[in-house]
Amino acid sequence: MKSKVVVLRCSTYDNQQVFETVKKGVELLGGIDKFFDKEEKILLKPNLLASTKPEKAATTHPAVFRAVAKLLRDNKYENLSYGDSPGFGDTKKVAYGCGLGGAVEEFDLNLADFSDGVRSSVPDGKICKQFVIANGVLETDGIINVCKMKSHAFQRVTGAVKNTFGAVYGFNKGGMHVKYGNAYDFAQMIVDLNKLVKPRLHIMDGIVAMEGSGPRGGDPVEMNVILLSADPFALDSVFCKLIDLDPKLIPAIIYGADDGLGVYKEEDIELIGDDLEPLVNKEFNIPRVKLKSEDIRGISGMRKLFLRKPYIKEDKCIKCGICVESCPLDDKAITFSDGSQNIPQYEYNKCIRCFCCQELCPYEAIGVKVPLLSRIFDKRN
Repeated sequence: MKSKVVVLRCSTYDNQQVFETVKKGVELLGGIDKFFDKEEKILLKPNLLASTKPEKAATTHPAVFRAVAKLLRDNKYENLSYGDSPGFGDTKKVAYGCGLGGAVEEFDLNLADFSDGVRSSVPDGKICKQFVIANGVLETDGIINVCKMKSHAFQRVTGAVKNTFGAVYGFNKGGMHVKYGNAYDFAQMIVDLNKLVKPRLHIMDGIVAMEGSGPRGGDPVEMNVILLSADPFALDSVFCKLIDLDPKLIPAIIYGADDGLGVYKEEDIELIGDDLEPLVNKEFNIPRVKLKSEDIRGISGMRKLFLRKPYIKEDKCIKCGICVESCPLDDKAITFSDGSQNIPQYEYNKCIRCFCCQELCPYEAIGVKVPLLSRIFDKRN
C-alpha cells in the first residue's frame, strides 16, 4: 500500500485557521482515533532546539503545537504530556521560551520527564544498537511528532525523521555527534533510532520554514503548508519535493526505505489535500547537487576542500562561551585559545562539522562558510 501524505495550504499562524487545517489533515488520514485509544498516554513531541522566538522559525510554532493539543482535548483524550530534549537548557524553560507555555497551560499538558533516561536496545540497528532514551518517551504509549520544516547544515534537511533525535536524553546527543561524525553514519544512526522511537503521527509545521544555515542560524521563508503522515520518510520526501530537492540526496530517507521503515519514491506516495505544485519553492536556499565531498568521504585530505565549516561572526559574538560548551568533543574544536577576552577560535583539523555550535548559539553569531569548490559543484548555493 502507498503511504499517505496530506498536503494542506495554510498561510497564517492564526490559531483558528491552523487548528482547522490540522483537524482537516488528521481527518483525511482517518481521524485521531485511528492512531490512539482514549486511555493511552500520549506525548506531544515538538522541535525545541533552543529557547527561540517563534518568528525565527527554528522551532515548532506555538499555533501548530496548540492545534494538536486542542484536537486531542476536543476528542476527550486525557493523558497528555509534552517534551523534547533541547540542545541547551531544561525542557520547560525552553518550551516557554519558544512560546508554547500558553498552550501547555490552556490544555493542562503534563511535562514529560526529559531530565534522565534509560539505555534501550535496538537489536536490528545497523550502526547503533543502543540509545539512552528519555524517561518521558519510554513512559508514554504513543507519540505525535510535531516537527518543523528546516534546512540543516549537517543533514541538509531536518524534518519528521530527524526530530526523533530529541528522544535521546541530554548530553548523550553530543556523544552521538562524536561517534557518528560524518553525515552518512549520523543518518543511519537516526534511522536506527526510528526503529526504537516510532511516533504514530507526524505533523510538520511548514507555514514559515527555515532555509540557508539551519537548523537555527538560517532565514525564515514562507512555505504556507502543513504536512501530515503516519510515514515520516514519505513526509520528508514530500518536504524535499516542496523545496525542489531530490529526496535521494538525504541519506536518512534512503536508509529508512532500505530498512523497510517507510517509502520515498513518488509512485509509493499518495498525496491527499491540496495540489503540491503551486506550493513548490524552487528558490529555497539549500544545496541541491550531490557535492563531491559526499563521494569522497573516506579521503579526509580531499574532503576539506569541499566541506562547509562554521565560523564566528565577530560583530555578533558576545563571548558567552555557549559554542565552546556545546562542542561535543573532549578535545574541543573551538576554544578561547587566547583567553576569554577574545572571541573563540576554531581548530578546523579537529572540527567534525556537526554544527552543534551553530545550532546552539543564541545570538546567531555562527555562520557556515561554503568553500569555492562546493560553490562550483552547486551553483545554486
